[in-house]
Amino acid sequence: MTTLATVDNTAIISEFAGGNTSDVSMMIGIGLVKDSEAVFFQYLGEEQTPSALMMPSGRPLTRLANVTLAGVEIATNVGEFNSTKLNLYLQSSAGRTVMLTSGLTTIWSQCILNALMGLYNSYDLTTPFQLDSWKGNSKMKPCFGSIRIDGNKISDNELYEMLADARGDKDYAKVELLLTNAVTMLKKGLGVDEVVVEETPAVDPEAAELF
Repeated sequence: MTTLATVDNTAIISEFAGGNTSDVSMMIGIGLVKDSEAVFFQYLGEEQTPSALMMPSGRPLTRLANVTLAGVEIATNVGEFNSTKLNLYLQSSAGRTVMLTSGLTTIWSQCILNALMGLYNSYDLTTPFQLDSWKGNSKMKPCFGSIRIDGNKISDNELYEMLADARGDKDYAKVELLLTNAVTMLKKGLGVDEVVVEETPAVDPEAAELF
């Protein structure tokens, strides 16, 4: 899937926060600036600094309301550091699509993949949901995420426990494998062929300490 670079983000923020529609699309990075209160940052192209997504009130955008899962994938060898990323495609009720991207093994990705597996196991992948993201209070300012349906937090308890055990054992290869398997299952649930990770990603050490 492709995304646009520079757009007026006011309308799309309104749309994904539950407001009016807009004919735009964007790529959003998670927690790109640790010193910022913002969680979502719009990529504006290689030559420009990502822009924090803010509500008209001046507060950071933290909630994407009434969205559905349109796609999920793992991208390898991204950027100058050859990072491995989770790319999550969300569609608004009006049919607009944005791509959220974060390191595969970051805390945010672990939270969201755990929630999506709960959606996969207990609901239907076409069920609309609310995605919330926020920053933790530790020195590293990790980002967390959750998914709710009708106010109920969605989670896969089995995957949660397996990830917790793997982190506790400092088995980072298993953490990566569990997340990759989750993406594979989600892609199959969406009718997409199995995902293949070309090489083992560098695991974010924050994921071993916080969740």
